Amino acid sequence: MRIPPCQGRPRNRPRTAPSGALLFALLTTLGCAGSPPAPASEPYTPVAPPDEDAIGYFLANYDKSLRVWNKLSLAAPNPREQRELRALESSLRDRAKRRERELIDVLENGAPANREVAAVALGFTEDPAVLSPLLSSLSDPRPAVVQKALLGLGILADPATPLSEILFLLDRSPEPWTRNNAAYTIQRVLSAGGGDPQVAVTARTGLFDDEPGVRAQCASILGLLADPKAVQDLGGLLTDDANLVAGAAAAALARIGEEHLETKGEVARLLVDALDRVDSKRRPSLLLELSRLAGRNLGDQASQWREWAYRMP
Repeated sequence: MRIPPCQGRPRNRPRTAPSGALLFALLTTLGCAGSPPAPASEPYTPVAPPDEDAIGYFLANYDKSLRVWNKLSLAAPNPREQRELRALESSLRDRAKRRERELIDVLENGAPANREVAAVALGFTEDPAVLSPLLSSLSDPRPAVVQKALLGLGILADPATPLSEILFLLDRSPEPWTRNNAAYTIQRVLSAGGGDPQVAVTARTGLFDDEPGVRAQCASILGLLADPKAVQDLGGLLTDDANLVAGAAAAALARIGEEHLETKGEVARLLVDALDRVDSKRRPSLLLELSRLAGRNLGDQASQWREWAYRMP
């Protein structure tokens, strides 16, 4: 309650003012002599609690969960964090499914920031019905909305997803995150059984992208396709500045060598030659892929692997 100021001047004013707590006690106990009556205070109106059913409240909390999900997904989680990630993904799916109709409305008519959250959330619904509104959002003039729509399409991973527009974004978009998310979506759709005749051509071009994330995902795409035309370009990525890119290229090469026996010797020699040109942190991934390609482990010495690789045609 507000304490009205004293109007009268006290006769015996102390040399030092009392402390705040003491002053408050004195004023509330004794009042102010000669003061006019205090005005009536307005009744207290409590702040209404947030409406947990409101779509805005839902989106704000969902966005917080997405940030945690993104952090866990990008890390190399330990078993405890893996369990946490699985539980979080289950929660994201359940919550998105319950509000699917509202999320579609937000994606089509909401404010840009809300549309971004809605686009990702719709990917978690696992419902093919959301494919069309997500695809429509790829033509949005705001890059952030397009990027989140691509992420939603990648999470949805519907094998029926048409890839022509997504391939165009991977090949032509000036926005690094748009190209990165386009590559992610293509990789996810391919893994689910989808495809497009132009995927390999576009992914081979993506191996030379400025962004490490794009290069790495394009390498993985070519590994999924087991594209023998990509062998030499993938070999060039074994010494890429980014470990993520080099690891994806090594895995893709081993996959191609397994699927196309005519390339096995060439792939083996690319992997072996890289052993002498990379640092100690990168050698384990190369040795792992060599063991996978050979079907056995010849040890850590490059000489043993070189002898094996150079015996093949």
